Amino acid sequence: MAEENKKQNGAYKRFLLFVIGSVVLLGGITLILHWWDALVILCKGSIGFVLALSGMFMLYAASKL
Repeated sequence: MAEENKKQNGAYKRFLLFVIGSVVLLGGITLILHWWDALVILCKGSIGFVLALSGMFMLYAASKL
């Protein structure tokens, strides 16, 4: 009896995680599509920041050679 209860409890948790995960996934996709312009700007800014830091590290490394 206790073993059946554990199986049912595990199946319920799995189903609940599936439902919550699906809702979060759909919400994330919806927000990405809704805020696409802002996301592109953020990605461009992040790439610029990473390139600037990489350049600084390369210049630092070159100065130590």
